[in-house]
Amino acid sequence: MGDPLFIGVDGGATKCLARLRDASGRLLGEGAGGPANARAGAPAYAEIMKACRAATDAAGIRGDDLGRIHAGFGLAGVAQKGDREFILSQPNPFASVVVDTDAYAAYMGAFAGKDGAILIVGTGTAGLAVVGGERINAGGWGHQIGDEGSGMMIGRTAVRRAIWALEQMAPMTPLAEAVLDRFDRDPTVAVTWADGATPKDYGSFAPLVFDHAERRDTLAMPIIEEAARDVARLITRLVEAGAPQVAMIGSVFPRLLPWLPPPIAAVCIAPARDAADGAIVMAEQAFAREHRS
Repeated sequence: MGDPLFIGVDGGATKCLARLRDASGRLLGEGAGGPANARAGAPAYAEIMKACRAATDAAGIRGDDLGRIHAGFGLAGVAQKGDREFILSQPNPFASVVVDTDAYAAYMGAFAGKDGAILIVGTGTAGLAVVGGERINAGGWGHQIGDEGSGMMIGRTAVRRAIWALEQMAPMTPLAEAVLDRFDRDPTVAVTWADGATPKDYGSFAPLVFDHAERRDTLAMPIIEEAARDVARLITRLVEAGAPQVAMIGSVFPRLLPWLPPPIAAVCIAPARDAADGAIVMAEQAFAREHRS
């Protein structure tokens, strides 16, 4: 059969990445897929496997050799037991699969089991500290009731407040104009769009809000300041739980960092490795446990 191989998947609300390494850590291939929040069910799993196939194809690993691979899936939406069980119940060609949250995979990439915390600030938000082997969650409960400070929340607030501006309840600023132009300056068009909008769709407005906030737009600045307060609250909780540092994960975090209070920003660091490598560590540890028993 040959030596074991390890594939790690970092699956979020917007996209997923699969990475394949051999037992020595040598990179063999990578692949990408679309939204992979496990709560989306079969469509999310299809994207996970699409990314895995792309990684194995890049490495030239096919057929029976796929059975040499031990997989670690770090996915959004698996905090609930039923969603984890769904992923584990799906067919795959691998020797083994272990599933945990994308936050835990990010933590494993950043700290490799040592005390520390990560905070994902991308389309959504999720924080996790691991101190003395104990996990402490902060946020990460999805866009319906959570995701404070996220790209989704920034974008959704911008759409709402642009409509306020149209109705003369907020200043008509360049940001408001830019957002309203996306909907032909017609709230009914925005409502129709919102009927099918995903967190990714809302998050697509976040770069626009940051651009205008950096130019001191009076509608944009309070939105970013509110997001910064939400993220500061999450970081404070993670530090209070005993984490000495918080690794920054996600596309929104670097842009939000300058808006954080200096004492909060001071504990934020770049992760040593990313969540895909963290998912590989998950797979390696599961493999080691299995072969010790």
